[in-house]
Amino acid sequence: MNISVKTKPLALAVAVSQVLLYQSVPAQAQSLEEVVVTARKRTETLMDAPVAVTAVSGQAMESQGISNMEQLSGKVPGLQIGRGAQTTNIRIRGVGSGINKGFEQSAGMYIDGIYQSRSRQFTQSLVDLQQVEVLRGPQGVLFGKNTVAGAIKVETANPVVGDEFNGSIKAAFEPEQSTTRYTGIVSGSLSDSVAARLVLRQEDSDGYMDNRFRDTDEQEETNKMARLTLAWDAADNLSIVAKASHVDMESTGKEMNAYTIDDRLPPASTLALSAALTGGQFAAADAPGGDDYESWVGNLQWGRGDTEDTTSTAFSVKIDWDVGDYTVTSLTGISDFEFEQYHDVDFLPPNFIENIDQEKLNMFSQEIRVATNWDGRFNFIAGVYYEDQELELDEGTHIDGTFGGLVPTIFVTPFGETDTSSGLTDFDQDTTTMAIFGEVTFDITDTLSLDLGGRYSEDEKEMTKLVTIGQGAPGQVNDIVTPDITAGSADLIEYLTNVMVATGDAGATAAAAAHAGSLDRYAAYFEDERDESHFDPSARLRWEYSDTGMAYLSYSEGYKSGGFNFSPDTANPDGSSRPGHEFEDEAVTAWELGVKQDFMDGRARVATAIYRSELEDLQVTSWGGTSFVVGNAAELTVQGIEIEAQFAATDALEIGGSYAYLDHEFDSYPGAGCSVVEIGLGTCPNSAGAGTKDLAGERGAFAPEHSASLYADYTYAFDTVELNIHVDVNYKDEFYLDGDLDENALQDSYTKIDASIGLMSLDGTWEVVLYGRNLTDETTYTASVDAPLSPGVYVGWVEEPRVYGLSLGYNF
Repeated sequence: MNISVKTKPLALAVAVSQVLLYQSVPAQAQSLEEVVVTARKRTETLMDAPVAVTAVSGQAMESQGISNMEQLSGKVPGLQIGRGAQTTNIRIRGVGSGINKGFEQSAGMYIDGIYQSRSRQFTQSLVDLQQVEVLRGPQGVLFGKNTVAGAIKVETANPVVGDEFNGSIKAAFEPEQSTTRYTGIVSGSLSDSVAARLVLRQEDSDGYMDNRFRDTDEQEETNKMARLTLAWDAADNLSIVAKASHVDMESTGKEMNAYTIDDRLPPASTLALSAALTGGQFAAADAPGGDDYESWVGNLQWGRGDTEDTTSTAFSVKIDWDVGDYTVTSLTGISDFEFEQYHDVDFLPPNFIENIDQEKLNMFSQEIRVATNWDGRFNFIAGVYYEDQELELDEGTHIDGTFGGLVPTIFVTPFGETDTSSGLTDFDQDTTTMAIFGEVTFDITDTLSLDLGGRYSEDEKEMTKLVTIGQGAPGQVNDIVTPDITAGSADLIEYLTNVMVATGDAGATAAAAAHAGSLDRYAAYFEDERDESHFDPSARLRWEYSDTGMAYLSYSEGYKSGGFNFSPDTANPDGSSRPGHEFEDEAVTAWELGVKQDFMDGRARVATAIYRSELEDLQVTSWGGTSFVVGNAAELTVQGIEIEAQFAATDALEIGGSYAYLDHEFDSYPGAGCSVVEIGLGTCPNSAGAGTKDLAGERGAFAPEHSASLYADYTYAFDTVELNIHVDVNYKDEFYLDGDLDENALQDSYTKIDASIGLMSLDGTWEVVLYGRNLTDETTYTASVDAPLSPGVYVGWVEEPRVYGLSLGYNF
């Protein structure tokens, strides 16, 4: 994955930040805009908040055509979000979850305060945002479980009671991928006490991947979004905001390709068939130096190909009631999320392996909290939280033993043969979480305060999992091999014998042999439950050492809940569970020292954080020789420095930047999976079992050592129009894209430049913005996997190339 730009602006980022603070300031320079955040569930300015938080306005995202978290992640220090094979990778400061669907997230996302638990929810399209706040570091006390890495708060825009009827119509065009985005907003007061806001958006795109095998552009997308918000000032001291939203996203194809082939390993049968099927073009295109935006993926005989369908419907009600010196807040959320994909998981041209994945989540949550506003030395915030989740995960893995009729079937056993073998997994889990939390603030002196917090949580999970084997094409499987006919089998031979006796079907027995022998998957049924409780404390010392500066030292703990392994390969032939069927909770202990300082009458500001987080019982997925094993096999320490700075050079010009240094090291990881190269060449250390190695002392995946950004924003008003020019330069150091730390899965360092130039009427009636993303046209990836049964073939999810866009807006 070579890239053309190697410039590292790290020293430049730091140097510019320092120079800006001390150079002379023109007399006409104005103060920086005050940014308000709710990172601690109370309203305060960004510079007063004793936490490492970055805030990005919805207007800034809109001006650059950013409509999802993936596009935003490159601009925020320490944040990485990108798609992968089964799940979306979400990392803050290099901390994130593995690919097992049973894992919950290490970073929690909250849309209007409502928790989004599934990784695919991080990729849904977003519209009409007020602000996005990215909180780095554990947030266990105020946000709860699954925030060991941090939290992302997405706040959508609200109507304002008393405002007159207003609205906007916007259209954006990105011609290279035939992307169109239409947005309509209507907002205003319905009465003296009620206001409403309606937002509609439709987004269509042909995608940027050229699938040579199918002769299509991918990923072809159609996204539709709608949200209705009602705001009611029921009394002088009582306000209610209710929201209802719906997102529907449909796509065909994947933004992925086989980006390289390691010719040190002997070609597998699927690789040889791929070369033959494409007249040798596949091997040439996907060797180093090939076209990174060409794909050869396709199970054509199964027709549907790669598709995704996501629907999300959500309701929330927030009530704020001021009673004297108390504010009582109630936040109620209801979510209905569904995701379905048909996915070619052999990643090569032959009709070989296809998955059908389905996720369904129904969730209800309720939080009630009380915050004080006393004049004395004490204040507190306290609350209770309840959450109920019903999760359904279904997966079908379908294998064509004839490669679409290219060869006689490979599924030939002493018991018989078959053309197809399919394994079906039905995983249901109900989760209940209850918590009580609070944080007390004591002003020791006029400038020194102490925050003490704690959260007690109880999690209960009930799970059932059914794994069966059958025959047939995707969506047309004849379910034959069930746990009741194989229970008690002593080994593989007895397992297959029991299938043959029970079914009398040689084809069914061959299908069972294919899944057991090749994928180590046996029919099984599990019922299980687990209860866990946690107390997570926090302490923070805050010192206002001047009128313009503040320092804080914090200590916090948090957890990511344990659970059950979704993978279908957790059963022995007799139906009993293997190690890795269940995994325990993950814990974090963190320290952070921060300093925030305003300079030059508010014209410059700097925020710096030095942190250290120690994670124990890290939930990981490891290769055990014949199957993937999930467990708590690692300990990790992450520590580093983050700097953010802004400077209002003149009335018209604002410049700033950020720099992040990340030291990411496994303290212990004895069961990490070896790469296919290490296994194929016989260089796997094999220190803890077949196909494994110890990664103690190594840097993990998705953890660039250095990252930095610089921006300049220039605004100038003419007689009737206003000109705005904005430029972002974003840099990331090299990092691994797969947990086995294979050198073939190393993303090179890169620099991306985004820019926009806009004209707006001074009365706010119209606006025209020309924008570009990734103007350096860097080819970058978000994840990498090894192609199944084709050692040496590496498949990656590639990010968008250079994008130009034009946005037109009319406001009324």
